[in-house]
Amino acid sequence: MDQHIKTKSKPESLPEGLTLRALRAADAEPFHAMQQLPVVVNGNPHPPFQSFASTREYIEKLEPSEIVIAATIGDTLVGEAELTPSKGRRSHAGSLGICVHDAWHRRGIGNALMTELLDVADNWLGLRRVELHVFADNHTALALYRKFGFEVEARQRGAVLRGGVLIDCFFMARLREAAPFMSTPSTAAQLSLSTPNIAAE
Repeated sequence: MDQHIKTKSKPESLPEGLTLRALRAADAEPFHAMQQLPVVVNGNPHPPFQSFASTREYIEKLEPSEIVIAATIGDTLVGEAELTPSKGRRSHAGSLGICVHDAWHRRGIGNALMTELLDVADNWLGLRRVELHVFADNHTALALYRKFGFEVEARQRGAVLRGGVLIDCFFMARLREAAPFMSTPSTAAQLSLSTPNIAAE
C-alpha cells in the first residue's frame, strides 16, 4: 500500500506529492537507471555499468525481512532506502543504505527516507542498533546521518577504490534504548479491581 509521508520535516521543505512505498519488481528499470547516475555512483561502493539483470535479480531476491522503500513523485523514482535486520545474536541490530536521484538532492527526500526507515527500525522491528557505511568525503550524507543520531565508530582507511583513488569509509552506528512496555495499572490496583468485595457478617 502506498503511503504519503509523515515526517518531522517542515511541509514546505518537501516536494509536493512525495510518496513512500515498498520497492516493486516494476521499479527495476528506473531503479537501475538511478544507480548509474554520476553522484549515486560516486557515493556507493559498486562499480559503474552494473547490468540491468543484476539490478532485477537484486529486487526479485530480496528477503522478506528486508525493508526497501521507494520514494516517488508521480511515476518518477527519486530515491530509495533499505534496512536489513541482522540475525541470531545480532538480531537487535540492522544495517541501512540510502540513495537519492541526482536531480532531487537538497529537497528533503533523504530526510524523509531516513525518518521513515528509522521509524520502522525503532517502532516496528525494535532494533537497538542501526549501522551504515559512508565515504569519508560524502559530507552531505555525513550531515544527514549525524542529524539522526549516528556517530562514527571507525575509519576504514583506503576501503574502496573509486576513480583510481582509495577512499576512506566511516563506519557509523545509532544506538537506542529498548522499547518500553505498555503502561498498565499497578499490581495493587489490578488486585483491587479483580478481588470482589465481601461484606462482613
